[in-house]
Amino acid sequence: MCFTRHKQKQRKKKKIYPIVKERSLDDINKTTQEEFLSECISCHHCKKIFNIGSEEIKIHCSGCNQFFHCGIAGKCRGAGCNLPTMIGLNHRLSWCVNCVPKIEGNEEKVDGIGTCICKDCL
Repeated sequence: MCFTRHKQKQRKKKKIYPIVKERSLDDINKTTQEEFLSECISCHHCKKIFNIGSEEIKIHCSGCNQFFHCGIAGKCRGAGCNLPTMIGLNHRLSWCVNCVPKIEGNEEKVDGIGTCICKDCL
């Protein structure tokens, strides 16, 4: 069986990458607070889009690294997810419903207030 035709076809294909305009440091420094807060983030669970300034996005999931305003399992109560901050306070990692095991207590919480247990701390 001859593979030379297959290799020739692979060589002919060219990958085209889009040109992304990079922002200079001066452009970033000129950004006003209103322009920054007008940027949007989408909730990974319901796919709705929210402004950063609206404070509708409640958590950043530790398992999938996505933002959520609904579908929140809560903050992990395990010892592995209780991390000290630089100023000495304790911070508990937040998790979405899809990243925690399907056990009692890990269901979706209203307004994201409550606790859960992640698969690492279980």
